Formats: sequence, C-alpha cells, structure tokens
Amino acid sequence: MSCQTPTAITNPCTEKIGGQPLNPSGRPLSFTDAIPYRDLCHLAALEERAMEIGAGRSPLDQRVAAHLFGQAEAIRQQYRDLVAEYGLEACARWAAEDDARRGVY
Repeated sequence: MSCQTPTAITNPCTEKIGGQPLNPSGRPLSFTDAIPYRDLCHLAALEERAMEIGAGRSPLDQRVAAHLFGQAEAIRQQYRDLVAEYGLEACARWAAEDDARRGVY
C-alpha cells in the first residue's frame, strides 16, 4: 500500500496573460467573477421576480418590485465594497474557492 500525496487544486483565477488575471473561461476578470455563483443566482432570481411583480399595475406591486430590486442592489454593493477594499483578483479567488467548496466547478 502506498500513500499518495493529494494533488493541489489549481485555481483558474490565478492564471494570467500579460499580467491581467483571467477567469475560468480565459477572459479578463470582471466584477461578476468576484461574486460566488450562489449569490449570482440569488441576484438573478430577485431581479426576475421583481420584473414579474413590477409588471402589475398596482402601487403595492410596484413597491414590492422596488424592494426586490433594492435587495439585489444591496448584494451587489456588498461585493463592490469588498472589491474596493481587497481588489478584484482576491475577491474573484474567494468566489472561485466558495464555488469549488460547493461543487460548482
């Protein structure tokens, strides 16, 4: 019986071309790369629901839709603040690590 050392999982967000960090698809990093997939899905669901509700004409529908859009914007702002504080590359790396832990990649 032999013991094998575990191989390190490479992080695609550490790859670079010409000093520019790349996302897993090989494109330069963008803001959405700094957001874990689960939160991107949550953002999409909030905005989709807001658009569905906002199509109603009642003032209540409009307020609910505005609230849902506000929730989505608050999530986005949270990640903007993280990117401003730690940088896009670090946040993208953390998002990729979170996705890997959840089995997204």
